Amino acid sequence: MTACGAPLGGQTIPYTKSGAQKLILVLLQPHAEGLHPISRELAGAARRLAAGSGFKTAGIFIGGELISAAKAQVQDCGLEEVYLYLDERFRPFIPELHTGALLHCVRALRPGILLVGATPEGRCLAPLAAVPLETGVTADCTELALDAGGLLVQTRPAFGGGLMARIITPDARPQIATVRYGIFRGGEAAGTARLIQAETGPLPLPRIQAEALTAPSPGGKEADYVLALGGGLRTREDIGLFKKMAHTIGAELMCSRSLVERGWFPQSLQIGLSGRCIAPRLLITMGVSGSVQFMAGVQAARKLCALNTDPGAPILRAADIPLICDIYQTAALF
Repeated sequence: MTACGAPLGGQTIPYTKSGAQKLILVLLQPHAEGLHPISRELAGAARRLAAGSGFKTAGIFIGGELISAAKAQVQDCGLEEVYLYLDERFRPFIPELHTGALLHCVRALRPGILLVGATPEGRCLAPLAAVPLETGVTADCTELALDAGGLLVQTRPAFGGGLMARIITPDARPQIATVRYGIFRGGEAAGTARLIQAETGPLPLPRIQAEALTAPSPGGKEADYVLALGGGLRTREDIGLFKKMAHTIGAELMCSRSLVERGWFPQSLQIGLSGRCIAPRLLITMGVSGSVQFMAGVQAARKLCALNTDPGAPILRAADIPLICDIYQTAALF
């Protein structure tokens, strides 16, 4: 890929639907262990969107180097081609430089869709790229689909979870969506990506200098079994009863947002769009109503067993194993 007549970080001319290519571009994000898992999930989402739609898929990787572990993961992600922006100055995350590389790639390829992981870096880059391109960003999408006209339908909770908004970008391009880690499954890769070294030309001098920055890890091995408590918990002192149950069955104890807001659990143990997205083999919820935000964080759970005394609780309709019972009597059995 050439410099396309403009230096890296130079002026970006917005383009509309008529000037866009039928291409889905995925930002592949590095971290200390190679490639961030969200990248594989987004590559899988891109492949599913492209299937039968006439869209092609491509990725962009921005970093100081492509270590062997990352190279294997990039090639095996299932995208058709990946553009590599490799330079020592990309090793620390400097928003100006990384945004310049992303805009350089977008200027050259003119993708119709751009998918970005909702990591700290991705949440920074997506809006920084959207402004000069005069397009929008739909953040924290829980579902992506193409309509009959080829528009990206971006679904996310709105109005405090009171409804699911389906958002489209009729004319501006690219259509940019961010997705949190754990929302989609990567699936099996299909084919080996062709790696293309981007010719960026001179890099602009950033207004800030970063000596070192370590990309945050997506976390260690996730628990296979999770016990989640919700607003049905009566007092803070009752946590001990359910902690004993979790220990007995070998599950990690987590919670819904309501218990974090009460100050009973740290935010690091919260499940949902404003907390963590999890993918356990078995999720047991006790006293969780099943808000839109909570359910968005457990879409990847293989089995859901929900315990609630309210027969009308939304989570019971979504559960594989719905149980109408008293959570305290159940926990006392352990």
